[in-house]
Amino acid sequence: MSQLTAAAETTETSQLSKLCVAIRGKLQFMDYLVRAAVADAQRYQDETDPGTRIFIRQLVEMHAANLRLESQNMRLVGELSSALESLVDGAADPRDRGDLA
Repeated sequence: MSQLTAAAETTETSQLSKLCVAIRGKLQFMDYLVRAAVADAQRYQDETDPGTRIFIRQLVEMHAANLRLESQNMRLVGELSSALESLVDGAADPRDRGDLA
């Protein structure tokens, strides 16, 4: 393997790793938002004070807006899928063809 090919693979692996970290972070944030929204929606239903209900409703609306925005930004998953597919499609490994080398 030439040094140029090795450098390209290292760069590709580094970019793939960064993309995976970004996706994990987004998914963790979305998990937090979902849990917070569900908990606050339950609090809203159980609350009897009108002022507190207004505040909790605003929290739920904020969580919902953030979830909507984050779900639109999940293009990173598509980029990861493309990177993974190009990684295996571009591999010129004799083992992929059934050759025993």
